Amino acid sequence: MSDDTARFIRSEGERLLRGLYGELFKNLAGRKTEARTADIYNAHRELLDPELFISHKRAAGKEGESPSGMLTSSFLAGAFLGGKSSGLTDRILTLEAGEEFRAGGRKITIRSMKAEILSEPKKQKRDEIGSGSGEILNRLNPLYSQKLEKLAECSEALGFRNYGELIDATAGLGIMRIKEEAKKFLIDTDYIAGDMLGWFFMKKMEYKPKDTSFSDVMYLLNSAELRGYFPKIDFAAFPGKVLEDMGLTPPRKVNFDTEKRRGKAADAFSIPVNPPFETAISIYPVHGIHDYESFFRTLGCCLCFVFTEPGDDFEFLFLRDETLTDTFSRLFANLLYEPKWLKKHLKIDIDKNFLNFLSLRRLMSARLDAARALYAWELFGGGEPREMPDLFSQIMSDAMKCKVDGRSYLTEFLSPVRSPFQFKAVLTEPRLRFFMKESFDEEWWRTKAAGDFLKSIWTGGGRITYTALCGSIGQGDADARLLSGIFEEFLG
Repeated sequence: MSDDTARFIRSEGERLLRGLYGELFKNLAGRKTEARTADIYNAHRELLDPELFISHKRAAGKEGESPSGMLTSSFLAGAFLGGKSSGLTDRILTLEAGEEFRAGGRKITIRSMKAEILSEPKKQKRDEIGSGSGEILNRLNPLYSQKLEKLAECSEALGFRNYGELIDATAGLGIMRIKEEAKKFLIDTDYIAGDMLGWFFMKKMEYKPKDTSFSDVMYLLNSAELRGYFPKIDFAAFPGKVLEDMGLTPPRKVNFDTEKRRGKAADAFSIPVNPPFETAISIYPVHGIHDYESFFRTLGCCLCFVFTEPGDDFEFLFLRDETLTDTFSRLFANLLYEPKWLKKHLKIDIDKNFLNFLSLRRLMSARLDAARALYAWELFGGGEPREMPDLFSQIMSDAMKCKVDGRSYLTEFLSPVRSPFQFKAVLTEPRLRFFMKESFDEEWWRTKAAGDFLKSIWTGGGRITYTALCGSIGQGDADARLLSGIFEEFLG
C-alpha cells in the first residue's frame, strides 16, 4: 500500500473516529436522544470503500500480521460495516435513549432498566420492570435483526462467510477456542454456582432458586447488605487514592459524568474521543458494589489510552486490541475481591461468609460472560434466526441458574462499547494477576514498580497486542482451569 494511501487512512480515520466517538458518548450518556452517526459516516465515504480493506489486506502480506496491519484491517472492516448499518444504528440508539415505558410506578428506558432493578428491593416491582420492557423490545428486535443481516451481508462482500468469521479474523479472537473454554468453565463450576446461589437466596431473600429471575440474581449480588460495605463513591478523590500508590495518576484530567439520566447506559463506559487528551468515564450511580466494579472495569480500559504518547500514529492512538483492554479492565475490577485491598481502601474486615458472597458475585459474572460468548458464537455464525430467542434463554438460564427472558436475545450483543467475547479476558486476568504478585508484591497494587510495568505497556498504545502481553507474563493459550480453580478454592 502506498504512503499516500496510508496517510489518507490515518488522517480520515482520525476525523471519522473523533466525530463518531463524540456522538456515541453523548447518546450513550443520555445527553442527547437522537443519534446521527449516519451523517458522520457519510462525510467520510471514501474511507468506507470495501476495496480499501481488500487492497490493504492484499498489499500487507506478512505485514498484515503486525500490530499496525491488524489494527488497520480491523478498523477498515469496522468502518465499512458501520457505515452500511449506520441508519439502523441511529434508529436503535434513538429508541434506546428516548423511548420510555412505565413500570413500578415510574418511567424507565431500556438503558436505565438495569439501574432500576439493581435498586429495587421489591420482587414484584422488579418483575414489573422486566415485563414492562416488552413493548420497546418488540420494536428494537426487528431493527437489531436487520442490522445483523446487514453486517452478515457486508462481511460476505469483504470475503468472509459471516460476521463471526470477519471479527474473528480481523481481531484475532480465536472464537472457537473461546467457545470451548466457556463450555468447560460452565461445566466445571455448574454445581458450585447452583449450590451457593441457592444457599444465599434462601439465607438473604428467602427465595427458592426455581422461583428466581435474572433480575433477582442481579439484585441479590448488589444487595443492601453489600451496599453497607461499599459507600457512595467520591469520584473527585477516590480514583486518585487508588492509583497514587502505583504512581498511576493520569497525566491528563479524566472527566467523570455521574449524573442520572433516563437515556444513560447503566453500566459505566469510556470512549476515547480524542486520546490521550480527551477521555471521559460515564457512570449511572446505583450505589453499592456495582458502582465500584463498573467503575474499575472502565478505569482499566481508560488508562490504556490516557498514558499513550501524544502525536503517535492514528492506529496506535485510537485503536486497540480489545482483549488487551478488557484484560486490564478485569485486573482493576478484581481488586474488589482482594481482602487486603478492601481493608486498605474501604476499611472492610472480611469474614469467610462475606468473602464467599463476594466470590459468588465474581463467579456469576464470569459465568455470564462465558454464556454470552457461547451464544454470540451461534448468533454471529449464521445460526437460524427463529431459534435464537429460545437458544439465548436456554444458554443464559443454564449459566445463571434462573429464568432468563428470551426477548433480550439481541439487545446486548451489538453494543458499540462492549464485546460479547470478553470471556477471553476473564480467562487471562488470573494469570496476569499472578504475574503481578510474583513479579512485584503480594500487594502489587501499592507498588511503583507495578505501575511502571503497566505504564510501559500503555505508553506503546496499540503496538502492544494481547499476544505480546501473554508472552511477557508467561501465558500460553487461555484456558479455563486456572479460573475454575479460583472458585473451587473459595466456594468448593
